[in-house]
Amino acid sequence: MKKFKDFIYDKNDLIIAVLILAVAALIIFWRLNVILEYPKQLLGNDEPTVENPVDNPDDSNTPADNNDSSNKDNSNTAQNTTGDSAQDLPLWQGGVLTKDVEVEVTGNSASAAIQCLIDKGLFEDYAEYQKICSDAGLDHEKVKAGTFTFEKGSTKNDIAKKMNWG
Repeated sequence: MKKFKDFIYDKNDLIIAVLILAVAALIIFWRLNVILEYPKQLLGNDEPTVENPVDNPDDSNTPADNNDSSNKDNSNTAQNTTGDSAQDLPLWQGGVLTKDVEVEVTGNSASAAIQCLIDKGLFEDYAEYQKICSDAGLDHEKVKAGTFTFEKGSTKNDIAKKMNWG
């Protein structure tokens, strides 16, 4: 019995460490499916609200100061007297934003971060962002994270430059 007590006394730190590791391994193994689902939950909970962007292909080629486009805006506002006219405007008109847009950019990769911008209607897809970056001489994989406000009148090129840390 004395040898058993001496063994426990001499090795108690090692025994406790092994017990802690065994309990931790059991807990991780037991909850492995929850642990692996966590990144998907993070991406699912960060879905920004989309303000129903409407891209009018006819307006994308016209300059922003064209009188015809301002007349369209006035007729649109006159028809809808109950709603806020800023919300009724399409997000893009004449290649520029028609209103301020705030976006929280998150993600572990450039494509995940740019998906936040796509969800807000600022880009059609990642390929469009990639093309705009390459045309501007920017690295499309160097994307900042954080909360950004893109002001009315910003172009897609302005947005790509603001998002790029390269």
